Amino acid sequence: MGVRIFASAIAVLGAAALTLACVISMVLGTMRAVSIDDIALRAAAVAADLVLGTVLLLGCIYLATHLAVRILGVGNTEFPPLPIVESVAELPGGKTESAKH
Repeated sequence: MGVRIFASAIAVLGAAALTLACVISMVLGTMRAVSIDDIALRAAAVAADLVLGTVLLLGCIYLATHLAVRILGVGNTEFPPLPIVESVAELPGGKTESAKH
């Protein structure tokens, strides 16, 4: 149990550090991109910064989620069974005959 808690703490700190590093690199890249004098090159640099920054942040989210699933061991569990509904009135937001009038 202690190893799982330690691994969880390390995973959270690692994901936070990686995300912070991505954000800092995006800000520095944007600052460099907007300081370019040529308009076409500046537009290409800003677009590349936007695409690469988005990919980096999505990668951080994927890594953090993947580590959490691995550490908690919930990747192989069964989904709970769906409730059996007899009529539309039992559904959330379902309308009954008296509500229609």
